[in-house]
Amino acid sequence: MKDEPFIQNLCLHTHNLFCDGTEDINTLINSAVSQGVKQIGISSHAPLKIPIKWSMEYNQLENYQSEIVDLKAAYRTEIEVFTSLEIDYIPNKTYSFDFFRKKLQLDYTIGSIHLVINHRNGQLWFIDGPKEQCIHNMNAVFEGDVKLAITSFYAQSREMIRSQKPDIIGHLDKVIMNTRHLFDPSERWYQEEVHKTLEEIRAHHVIVEVNTRGVYKRKWKETFPSEIILQKCFDMRIPILISSDAHHAKELLLGYSDARKLLKQIGFRYQQGRINSKWGNIPI
Repeated sequence: MKDEPFIQNLCLHTHNLFCDGTEDINTLINSAVSQGVKQIGISSHAPLKIPIKWSMEYNQLENYQSEIVDLKAAYRTEIEVFTSLEIDYIPNKTYSFDFFRKKLQLDYTIGSIHLVINHRNGQLWFIDGPKEQCIHNMNAVFEGDVKLAITSFYAQSREMIRSQKPDIIGHLDKVIMNTRHLFDPSERWYQEEVHKTLEEIRAHHVIVEVNTRGVYKRKWKETFPSEIILQKCFDMRIPILISSDAHHAKELLLGYSDARKLLKQIGFRYQQGRINSKWGNIPI
């Protein structure tokens, strides 16, 4: 596969005013150009079948697509702009990834789990947000069973990978951010959950996002996924992609330098980027 050494700064996971981002798409793209970004993906949180304050409203999908199409044309000589969505997966509560692929002619999809279902009672646990609120919600939904909550997160992730086949999996182990104090990640059961999920990722040729947002927002000490998991990705030859998960233009490249350094120490030399409408190797 041909390498493109001139492409380095890629921002393929970003948010804007259509969801919980803080700026309009044009401002985001214009700032990306000024920061030397070569590829930018517009990836609002996709609508769910249940009301969620941080996701796009269903009736905005056509406006979203139309605006990106216009901006692709406007910036075609300065930066590559891609149409994407960060899509949640909850059995029976979310639209299929193929639904959005066809409706918006997406260039790629990001699959992420933010809401974990307890199949015993049908309730949902939001893994993000303030720590105390997250733990309170987990205790209510999973009756204080942290192991069940965590294993449910990874089982739902694997089901998403098998059934929806995302191009990229977002912040793979973010579930640890608010729960790390409740269990030991070195325990065998947790390591087995991670390994089974990585096996599914490899089998379905999914790209693992190296998400820097937790670090620069000072909510976590390392990228999602962790260095340990990234080492496993390298050993299993699972491709990766650096992303800041930016919600503001000033965040587009935050954490990239440290992420590159970490990945090179592990042994990675390439990340994935878009080359002629396909995924290809881009030097880190």
